[in-house]
Amino acid sequence: MKKFVSIALAIVMVLSLSVSVFAVDDDYINSIASEVLSEHTVLFPADNGWWDQSGSGFTSSDDEGIAFIEAVQTEGAKVIIKADAYVASDEEGAGYQYAIQTTDTWVFITIHSNYPDEGEVAAESVVVEGDYAYLIVDAAELVEACLANDIDLTSNTWQWIHGACSGAKTYGVYVVTLAETEETTEEAEATEETTEEATEEASESTETSSPDTGVALALVPMAIAGIAVVSSKRR
Repeated sequence: MKKFVSIALAIVMVLSLSVSVFAVDDDYINSIASEVLSEHTVLFPADNGWWDQSGSGFTSSDDEGIAFIEAVQTEGAKVIIKADAYVASDEEGAGYQYAIQTTDTWVFITIHSNYPDEGEVAAESVVVEGDYAYLIVDAAELVEACLANDIDLTSNTWQWIHGACSGAKTYGVYVVTLAETEETTEEAEATEETTEEATEEASESTETSSPDTGVALALVPMAIAGIAVVSSKRR
């Protein structure tokens, strides 16, 4: 019995350790993510993080860069960029700007929070929580844009360019899968109800096209013929 209890406690401890691996030091990301696939934190020594690449260590040859590339290839993954809170103005070109650049050809793909040009990747949304803003980008769209411009992130030499916006700092780049929300669940339930209604309508339609009365009418001539045969034999 003691051995069994010891094994059970060991399993619980291992599971608790595995859960903490996917948690990050950010309440908002932990609240929306079902799993954190990769994390890269950014520390800026300067007051302004505009185009500051110094000491980022976020490249194709770095462990965090390799983890990033593996993560963005996960189905349904989102890239989340954490920066200083900033409300983009209506001025064209304003907003958050980041980029992945290949050092083989010096071509770069820009992620833009608003007013993206052709070939750039637009953030799906920008969420402001307290002092921070979170740019949510579809990972598959980012990879597709890179491949369309001959940037194969799995083999090229690349680096991440911190663009942010004038006066704002960037604090981290995360790749996550999002947790299901109540809205997602409601949409799934609505789809299921629609499917059930369509099935019921199809069933009713089938019953209408082949009613029991039709079968009964088809048997009337046979009944009449049978009666006629019996009557002829009696005579």
